[in-house]
Amino acid sequence: MGSTSVPAELLLLRDGIDEIDAEILKGLARRFELTQRVGELKASMDLEPFDGAREAEKLARLRLLAAELGVSGELTDELFSRVMREAVDNHRKLRAKRG
Repeated sequence: MGSTSVPAELLLLRDGIDEIDAEILKGLARRFELTQRVGELKASMDLEPFDGAREAEKLARLRLLAAELGVSGELTDELFSRVMREAVDNHRKLRAKRG
């Protein structure tokens, strides 16, 4: 099905989705800028890269927010667990560089 046969309303909705996807990526980039700074601070203070209590609290808050917004809790857990895992991996690399 070529775009010439796609209804205009569908194309507009897809454009909106594309804009939101770009916003999500920009938000992730901003988040990783901040977690980079957190990782540098943790490394300079010789703190552990992973804070299990912080992660559990954060996921619990995000699940509540997801429920309020009508977003799947399972999706929220999977998405944010993966994002946080990436940040922790980066923190571990920063700590290893400091020796």
